[in-house]
Amino acid sequence: MDPNKEKNKRWQKVKIFNNYIDANELRSVLLDNDDTGLLEVKVRRCGPGGSQFKVKKYFPEQKKGK
Repeated sequence: MDPNKEKNKRWQKVKIFNNYIDANELRSVLLDNDDTGLLEVKVRRCGPGGSQFKVKKYFPEQKKGK
């Protein structure tokens, strides 16, 4: 990770599924409902032996300006 935290992203866990098809379906729904085009969604393996699939999302925070 970048020690300056300029390029780090804080991903939020959305839900864990037992199969990829369900996880990918939720990923598609989340992306379709995003009007801004800034939302990023990914599906990652997790659980014992990689038997489950975790959906994670990231939405960039607004810059705090003066």
